Amino acid sequence: MGIIRCHSQAQRIQTLKELQGPKGFATRDKNEWHKYSRSKFRSFRKNQFEKNEIDQWIRNPKPNKPISNKLAFALLLELRKSQTDKSHLQLLQPQLSKIVAQQNPFPANIDINAIDSASLDDLPGIGPSTARKIVKFRERLGGFYVTSQLMEIPKIDTLLIETLSKRIKIDPSKLIELNTKVDFKQLYKHPYIGPSKAKIVGPFLQQHPNLSKEIWQKMQGITTEEKLKIAPYLKFID
Repeated sequence: MGIIRCHSQAQRIQTLKELQGPKGFATRDKNEWHKYSRSKFRSFRKNQFEKNEIDQWIRNPKPNKPISNKLAFALLLELRKSQTDKSHLQLLQPQLSKIVAQQNPFPANIDINAIDSASLDDLPGIGPSTARKIVKFRERLGGFYVTSQLMEIPKIDTLLIETLSKRIKIDPSKLIELNTKVDFKQLYKHPYIGPSKAKIVGPFLQQHPNLSKEIWQKMQGITTEEKLKIAPYLKFID
């Protein structure tokens, strides 16, 4: 009976081990699992370290201590989120602004139309939520053609975008053209079109597979300003 109980207990332990992770993880070796989770762990460790460093400065600011441009930028963003219980940091704000103005915390030539959410999350001042917002908006647009489009993302800090936009490069060739293959689902989701305008734009693009700028300008149903915003996502024959 003792042997049977031990065998049953061993089976239960093995079953629990298999249920601890996602499906398929139980059959992977230790090195494979660590390789899979390394990027998520690195992102978590980076965010946790930055949060602890910011919290330390908020609790005990040291105006005379040298501060990195990344930490200065993070503290400025923290001040902009909420002024409550941070009045002791207001004296530091001019110093923080000066540091950020002298040295941009972002690396040069960020390809905003190719960078993924994990790489965005690694940039200073950008957490997982902001990274997802940028990528989601980019997917709905079909790519950015000017950096000012980042300002259209809801609930995103203007200081973050102004500082980031100075280090962004735009490759127009990576934009998704709406009239190469007319997809009504894509038109519905597009921030500049939406469901109501898609009923006008979609049939028009289907009727004019060889679209010229002159024909586009003559289209009825949407304003001139809306046409200018949509035009970079269209392929013209002239």
